[in-house]
Amino acid sequence: MKRSPHPVPLPARLAFTAWMLAWVPVIVATAGPQNFWWLCNVALFLMLWASWRPNRLLVSSQAGTVVLVGFVWALDLAAGLVLGGSPTGITAYMFNPDFPTIRRLASTYHLWFPVYMLWLCRRLGYDERGPWLQSVIGTLAILGGWWFGDPARNLNYTRAPFGIEQTLLPQALYLPLLCVGTVLLVYWPGHLLVRALHRRFAADVAGH
Repeated sequence: MKRSPHPVPLPARLAFTAWMLAWVPVIVATAGPQNFWWLCNVALFLMLWASWRPNRLLVSSQAGTVVLVGFVWALDLAAGLVLGGSPTGITAYMFNPDFPTIRRLASTYHLWFPVYMLWLCRRLGYDERGPWLQSVIGTLAILGGWWFGDPARNLNYTRAPFGIEQTLLPQALYLPLLCVGTVLLVYWPGHLLVRALHRRFAADVAGH
């Protein structure tokens, strides 16, 4: 029986794997393993798996977060290049000379990773259950960053939103609100954005 072709072409899988093999040591050396708790970093590892073992639901779970965060990150970086510094603090580290250049270069995946995610959705299809799964994965990543991360690192903004000192709420209340707020302000808006883009592309293909 003839096997069906792999939905993700081999060159794409090898290129993404090569990136991960280069990126992981850089992060470990310059930021430490705890940095992997960031939501987009978690997505990189999940997409490495999904590139080789295609799973439409897993890809769809990460697509909204990666595309929305990547879009905001790119806008903030562009504004920072014009203004001389990040206007929101999201990409402030990219303008900090104390950060190793190689680490800042390693963060540029935010510019191309959303494109890769949309391409994967095009190859595999988009699963509407994605944001539900991401609500679980993302919440675990936030809790992991809070539990295992150095408080000074503020992983996934578990200590201070966008680096702004948070003194109004006790941590026991702020953390659950952060998890819920991320679901409502990141995962689901990201889902709507990716679903709209996916449907638009499907319509364009059908029109031709």
